[in-house]
Amino acid sequence: MIRMNFSQKLVFAYTCIVVIPLFIIVVVAMGLIRRSRVEELEANSEGLLQENYELVQKNIETFSRFEQLVNSNGRLTLFFTIPERSDEEEIIDTMISEAAMLERTIETVPNIYGLRIFSDNPNVPERWPIFMNSSRTNVATLNKWEFNYTADYLGNLGSLKYESVCTTRRLEKNFHPIGYVQIAMKTSDFFPFLFKKINEYNDDYAFREVLNKQTNKIELIPITNEIIERSRAPFSQGLYDEFYKTVYRRTQGELAKGGKVILRDKNSIRYSSWIRVPEMNIILLHTCSAQQIQRSLLLIQVVILLGLTLTVFLLYFLVRYLTSRLMGRVYNLIGGMKQVQSGNLNAIVEVTGTDEVTEAQQTFNIMTEQLRSQIDEIKKEQQLIADTEMKAMQNQINAHFLYNALETIKMQAVIAGETDVEESINVLGKLMHYCLRWRVHTVKLEEEVDYIRSYIYLLNIRNDYVISLETEIQPEWKTIAIPKMSLQPLVENAFNYAIEPLGKDAVIRVYTENGEQEDRIWLCVRDFGKGINKEKQEELAAYLADDNYERDSTGSIGLKNIQQRLTMFCGKDYRLVIESTEGEGTLIKIPVPRNYLDDSGAQK
Repeated sequence: MIRMNFSQKLVFAYTCIVVIPLFIIVVVAMGLIRRSRVEELEANSEGLLQENYELVQKNIETFSRFEQLVNSNGRLTLFFTIPERSDEEEIIDTMISEAAMLERTIETVPNIYGLRIFSDNPNVPERWPIFMNSSRTNVATLNKWEFNYTADYLGNLGSLKYESVCTTRRLEKNFHPIGYVQIAMKTSDFFPFLFKKINEYNDDYAFREVLNKQTNKIELIPITNEIIERSRAPFSQGLYDEFYKTVYRRTQGELAKGGKVILRDKNSIRYSSWIRVPEMNIILLHTCSAQQIQRSLLLIQVVILLGLTLTVFLLYFLVRYLTSRLMGRVYNLIGGMKQVQSGNLNAIVEVTGTDEVTEAQQTFNIMTEQLRSQIDEIKKEQQLIADTEMKAMQNQINAHFLYNALETIKMQAVIAGETDVEESINVLGKLMHYCLRWRVHTVKLEEEVDYIRSYIYLLNIRNDYVISLETEIQPEWKTIAIPKMSLQPLVENAFNYAIEPLGKDAVIRVYTENGEQEDRIWLCVRDFGKGINKEKQEELAAYLADDNYERDSTGSIGLKNIQQRLTMFCGKDYRLVIESTEGEGTLIKIPVPRNYLDDSGAQK
C-alpha cells in the first residue's frame, strides 16, 4: 500500500477537488454525446426504413395499375368470355393486337418483367408468354402475393423465370370469373434494399406474416435467398425472438403499425425501426449496429482521456510546487514530532506566525509537557497495578488451596466411614474444580448438565425440601459445545425466584428442542413457580436487547452476562427467549448452533 505524507495528501486533495468535477463533466458530456449519436442513428434508421416503405408502396401501386388496365380492357374480357363467336381471323387479330398492346405497356415500366393472363375458357388460344390457359399451372392455388416465385410452367423460357414477387388476381367480367391476371417483378427490383447495403453497419430485412395452422400462431418468415444472405449480417434466433415480442405486443388491444426497438443478442446491439405493409402482410425492418457509434465514441473517449490525464499531471505538479512553498513550518512541526517519537520528550518547536500552523505548534509544546507529567503518573499507576495483580494471584492460590483442602477432608471422611460427608465434599469439589477452569470458555452440554446436578445436590443438602432435576437431552446432542456457565445461572435464578420463596418440593426441567432453523437447537430450562408478569417480561426483553456491554457488579453471572457471551461466541442472531405465565412457571430458551466449535477447535 502506498503511504503519502501530509503534503502529498494535500496535493492529492486539491487535485481531486478540481479533477473530480472535471471527470463528472466529462462523463456527463460523454453520456450526452452518446445519446445524441443514438438519436441520430435512430432517426437515420427511421428515414431509411421510410424510403424502403415508400418504394414498396410504389411497386404495389404499379401492380394495381396493371391489374386495372387488364380489367378495364372490355374487348379482351369479352373475347375471353365468348371466343367461339369470332372467326379464326378475328381471333388471331385480337390475340396479336392485345398482346402487342400489353407488351408495349410493359416496356414503359422496366421493373415489370412478367404479365401473364390465364383464361378459364379452353376455347381461348394461347399466345406465349402473355396469354395462357388456366389449366397449364396451379394458378388457382397461388396466394395473392408470392415471394421468390419462379414460373416453372414457362418451360425452356429461362429468361422469363427469375425469382420474383408475384401477385395473382381474379379476372372478372360482370362479376363472373373468367380467368386470372398474374403480374411479376424481380425480387431484386421489388426489394432492392435487401440486395445491397449502405455500409457495413446497416441491414434491411423483410418478413412474411404466415399463420401456422398447426399451432394457430402467426410466424415471421424471412424473405430471403442466397444472394440476400451473403449481403447482410445474419439475423440470430435471439434477435428474432426479441423482434417477434415487439411486433406482436398489443397496446390497448391493437397491434402497432410500426415503431423503434433496440434488439440485443450475445454478439450485437442493433438500433432498429420497423413498419407493417398490410397490403402484402409483410413487415420491413431496418437495423443499424451499435458498432457504428461505438467506434466514434471510443475515439472521442481516448482523446478526452488523454487530455484529462495531461491536465491532471500538470495540475498535480503545479499544486505540489505551491504547497511545498507553504509547508515549511509544517515540516518544522513534523521534525519536532519525530524527536518525540525517538524518545526525546523535551523537544520544543519554535512558534511563528498567527495562523492554524501556529496553533498546532503551541499545541505540540503543551502536549509534550503534558506527556512528561503523565508518564510520571503512569509509573505510579503501574506500581499499583502490579500490587493488585499480586493480590489477585494470591486469591487464586487461596482458591486452589481450598480445593486441595477439600480433597484432604474428603480422604479423612473416607477413612472415618462418613459416606454422606464424603459424597457432599466430593460434589463440592467437583463444583469448585468446574468453576476454577475459567481458561476453558466452552464445555460439552453433558458437562454443564453434570455441574447442574451437583449444584442441585448441594441445594438439597441445605434445604428441608427436595428439588428434582429432570433432564431430557437427545444422545446426539450431549457432546455439542456450549458457552460455559450458560445453563447453571438459569437454574440458580429458578431456585432464587421460583422455588425458594415457596419453600416446598419443586421440579426443574432441563431439556433440548429442535430449532426452527436447521442450523441451531434450543437449550431449555423450565420451572413451575409463580412465573413473571408481562410488565417484568417487557422490562427483561428491553434489558437483554440492549447490546451495550455491562459487567455484573455482584460478581455473579446473570441473564445479561449469558446474552453477552452468547453474542460473543455465536453471533448477534442468537438471542435468549423468555416465556412465562403467572402462576404456571417460566421457560428460558438458549439457542446454540449445532456445529459449534469447542476450545480445542473440534466441531461438535
